[in-house]
Amino acid sequence: YIRSKYPLAILNKLLAVYGKNGACAYDIGCAFTKTLGNSSLGPQVHQLGFHLMVSAFHRHAHNQKCQLDWHPVYITGTGHSKGEGCEHIFSASNAL
Repeated sequence: YIRSKYPLAILNKLLAVYGKNGACAYDIGCAFTKTLGNSSLGPQVHQLGFHLMVSAFHRHAHNQKCQLDWHPVYITGTGHSKGEGCEHIFSASNAL
């Protein structure tokens, strides 16, 4: 879990702030779910109904089953999110 300490710390904060039925897009959300479930946060993630997703841009690097299981469009409660909010802000700030 040494490589995962920063994502786990961020998710710990998200769980505390957003509570039940939260979701987060992560480029490797499909693979990281196993790490998250095996971590000390696993029981809390399960209890709160938290979901990881793979963002719309990064989904093209994943196989079709992964795309269907992890794309925000197919996860109930995530609306029409693309999971790319930060990327839009970073792109806009390049012109500054």
